Amino acid sequence: MNLVSLLIFAILPSFLWLLYYFKKDIHPEPKRLILYVFIAGAVFAIIGYFFQKTASFFLLSIAEDNLQLLSFLPLLYTFVIVAFSEELLKYLAFFFTIKDHSELDEPVDIIIYMITAALGFAALENFIILFTISPTASELVQVSGIRFLSGTLLHVLASGILGGFLVYSYRLDKKYLAFVGLLTVSVMHGFYNLIAGKTEESILFFFALLFFFIIFALILSIFIKKAGKMKSICLLK
Repeated sequence: MNLVSLLIFAILPSFLWLLYYFKKDIHPEPKRLILYVFIAGAVFAIIGYFFQKTASFFLLSIAEDNLQLLSFLPLLYTFVIVAFSEELLKYLAFFFTIKDHSELDEPVDIIIYMITAALGFAALENFIILFTISPTASELVQVSGIRFLSGTLLHVLASGILGGFLVYSYRLDKKYLAFVGLLTVSVMHGFYNLIAGKTEESILFFFALLFFFIIFALILSIFIKKAGKMKSICLLK
């Protein structure tokens, strides 16, 4: 499978979710800024990839001489090395690109740009997965579809909910809410990874995953609705 096909099917899940959430903004953001933040999310995904590889090697080398650490290694890897680092990196993609931009003038914009950064992150992640497994044409479509309804959607929900926390953090002038949001979505992400890894073992895990997505989709929907009703200017400076 050529690289162009891999790239198209890696971006497609993100593009479809971006179209959906882009329409949630009554006053759509400039497409050039959406592209800018999307690319930034992809760049930070590259950083995350190398960080996770390095951290995994480091932890394994330490755990070889520490059996107690070895027993906690899977949880440490899932919740900290993967979940927390990815949620932090997506936030940093938002922070370093758009946080102080004049176009960020409505509360709901924070959520939209956080989702955009997450979708760029997910697109690069999708590409790495597809490139690693070298799928056939049918597998390419299948994996892309699965990623649309799983990993890519997870990134949308997690970053969107963090965006909701950021809205209230700045609106209420309670900066700690940003950190609370980061921890919340990191735990959410970690539990997703644990459940998703067991869906083939039992149908119960599949329904648990479905319930997981429904609950957090509802939370994100509430955040978007509440932010959309906030009329005040929301510059994050």
